[in-house]
Amino acid sequence: MFFFHHYKCGQLFASVYNVIRLKINNRVFIIIVKYYLLYLSPVNRSMKNLIYYLLLIYAFICAVSIYAFNGTGDSGDSISHFLFTKYAPVHPRLFFDHWAKPLFVLLASPFAQFGFIGMKVFNSLVSIAVLFFTYKTTGRLNIANPILAAVILMFSPLNYILTFSGLTEPLFALFTILGIYFCADKKFISAAILISFLPYIRSEGLIILGVFGLYFLYRKSWKVLPFLFFGSVAYGIAGYFVHGNLLWVFTKIPYARLSSVYGHGRLLHFIDQLVNVTGVPIYILFWVGFIGLIVLVFRKKFNAEQHILLFLGFLTFFAAHSLFWYLGIFNSMGLKRVLIGILPIIALITLLGFNFITETLWSLKPTIKKTVQALLVGYILIFPFTVNPSAIQWEKDMMLSPDQKLAEEVAKFVLAHKKTKGPLLYNYRYLSLSLNMDYFDPKVCKQISKGTIEEMAKGDFLIWDNQYANFESGLEKENLDSLSQLTTMSTYKINENGKECVFVLYEKK
Repeated sequence: MFFFHHYKCGQLFASVYNVIRLKINNRVFIIIVKYYLLYLSPVNRSMKNLIYYLLLIYAFICAVSIYAFNGTGDSGDSISHFLFTKYAPVHPRLFFDHWAKPLFVLLASPFAQFGFIGMKVFNSLVSIAVLFFTYKTTGRLNIANPILAAVILMFSPLNYILTFSGLTEPLFALFTILGIYFCADKKFISAAILISFLPYIRSEGLIILGVFGLYFLYRKSWKVLPFLFFGSVAYGIAGYFVHGNLLWVFTKIPYARLSSVYGHGRLLHFIDQLVNVTGVPIYILFWVGFIGLIVLVFRKKFNAEQHILLFLGFLTFFAAHSLFWYLGIFNSMGLKRVLIGILPIIALITLLGFNFITETLWSLKPTIKKTVQALLVGYILIFPFTVNPSAIQWEKDMMLSPDQKLAEEVAKFVLAHKKTKGPLLYNYRYLSLSLNMDYFDPKVCKQISKGTIEEMAKGDFLIWDNQYANFESGLEKENLDSLSQLTTMSTYKINENGKECVFVLYEKK
């Protein structure tokens, strides 16, 4: 990303060059020089190895972060995905649960057996692979300053935060960039097979699947198209023995409904949220690159990989989620984290924006170019540590949330006072970690409902919370207080930044 000119070294090299030319054939000399520059030059070797140094640094950062911070990304989906992956070997049907994402469960399950730390290790390894293949893809696409693509990913605030979660977005990002990498390398069948598994990491993989289908059509690679169904066929057959239906991969999609229990929002919601994913400097450079790709089309400089896989890949994914949230369909929650799934694409477009500003605008003025490069890269590097709503909020983002800490207090009380062997009723998933309980074993725990309350035996406990139990069971605290068979044992309450979190512990009389 930076260019250095060593004048004295250049003079010395020129002198040696002239002396040797007098002694050997020019053609042989050129071959020797090219071989040296490509394979033996210390500068070249160090540049080639720079990505590995960067990956080593990031691996160290991940290890320190796992040790220093006990956060879980969030207290909802992150925990749920962890529970699915941890207990899938005990309940094999969980390997074919569409909500849990079958391929994610399969790949992450061995790591989850070591607890949530194992899940963090898994997503750290995935994120490191994303950095590497984004860098490699940049080279395949002949985009200048490829190392900066990895830097952009490293210093995108939300990408760092969600690396230490149980969420599926990092794995989705890896398969997406692998698909683009293989396409750029003309290995279309490998790309198609990988992309065919995207819907089994996240449901919106169907969107990216369509983009790759269009790319193969443009390339007239007709024989490749059937391989886009490889993942669905494989999982359809494997899951048949659980669901009894080869088409379960389509009929069991949990988001296939033209409604949402989470409501709806503004059409431009994700344009606002993108800055909270990438941070300000990357956000600005991204839109420069995005507009630049449009300009290239009008100048008739169409590039299939850049304009279909990158530009159209981002646009369709981004527009789809914007419409889902605006129309209130497919159970969209308008979560900014979904954009992490296409962050490698965003990073590559951002790099195009960086190169346009530094390589194109100032190509004839090296001093200005280097200065602008240094300022932009410096801003990217320091932004996550600034005081900005889009930067990393270390306590909030990387540590257990106040409601999780409160849940641990509840768990301590339950472990000390519960005497019966009956199942514990609760909906707050993090309690499964605090209590070390198999959330999918009905003999150990159950979700709250009118039916499960009726099944409670004397002395059994129920933990109601105002975040999940209230929403999922449809039972508010007043409903439970009015039940004569339940008695309130204790109430735990906290108010953080105007948001109240409440846990109420009941016992069956």
